[in-house]
Order: sequence, then structure tokens, then C-alpha cells
Amino acid sequence: MEFQERFASDAACLEYLAASRWPDGFVCPGCGGRSAWVLERRHLWQCASCALQTSVTAGTVMHKTHLALRVWFWAAYLVATHHPGISAKQLQRQLGLSR
Repeated sequence: MEFQERFASDAACLEYLAASRWPDGFVCPGCGGRSAWVLERRHLWQCASCALQTSVTAGTVMHKTHLALRVWFWAAYLVATHHPGISAKQLQRQLGLSR
């Protein structure tokens, strides 16, 4: 329950990913700039120096996904905590996914 409360929304998941990716604050992957604007509707960070847009999910399995981040987080939690493991079919049922 604690996990589901902490990551109850995509916004909470995005905040966690941003803090994990940039623990000392935003760093542009293009120019190394330290200042950015958050483009809320698109979940992107735009560098104030070079205008490069980047996402906290870039370079991860979650990049360009249509699945909610909270579903990805819940899937990761289930995979990490089920001993000795969880089958793809069981994971599908747990997450309520059709495919």
C-alpha cells in the first residue's frame, strides 16, 4: 500500500524519475546547461541555453510508451518483489492489460 500511495499518479512518478535522473538538478544532455523550463503537457524539459527538449524516460524502456508511468512503476515493483518470479501472463493479469 505504501508503494501505491507514493506513486499514485503519473506526476509523482515523473517527479521521482527527474530526481533520480538529475539528483543535483537538471543537466542538459546536449550542452550541459543547468537551467530548463518544464513543458508540463508534454512531460518534457527544455534547456534554457540550447532549447533541446528531453524527457526523464528518454533512453529507458518507458520511452515513447503509451502506458501510464504508474503502471510501469507497479510492474517494476511486482517483478522486483515476487519470489521466485512472476510470469508475463500473471503480470498481465495483475496490471489489467489486454496485451
